[in-house]
Amino acid sequence: MGTFANIVCKTTGIAGMSLAVYDAYSLAKANSKRQSQMVTANYLQRVHAGTRTLNTESQVNNAIQNKVASFRTDNSIVPVYGSVKGFVSGFISSLGDNIVPVSLASLALATKGALAKVGACGLAAYGLLTVAREGFGLGKNTPMD
Repeated sequence: MGTFANIVCKTTGIAGMSLAVYDAYSLAKANSKRQSQMVTANYLQRVHAGTRTLNTESQVNNAIQNKVASFRTDNSIVPVYGSVKGFVSGFISSLGDNIVPVSLASLALATKGALAKVGACGLAAYGLLTVAREGFGLGKNTPMD
């Protein structure tokens, strides 16, 4: 019976960890796009604002400023930086939001015996509570109330 309980605990841990990591990945992907657009917009705003002023009335300085601004706006590193920054922050944020199921899944996966059973049972209880609250709305206040 010990082997069966161990398999159930590990399977529960894998399922819980998979759902938490999938949730984190999905949020990170959405946050990546949003952050990339925001970083790019702020960068282009600063570049554009810099091209609207000159220290002196000089056609040479104006041409140089326009060429440098054109080079800076064609920069492909800024969106990549924003995308990576958004992905990492979204992933870590989601894992932080899901700290309870991640902890219980880790406990079920990394330990043996009674601790693994505690992690698996806790994860199952947390999952049932989440389904009851989010799926059926039990104990959840809605904006309509």
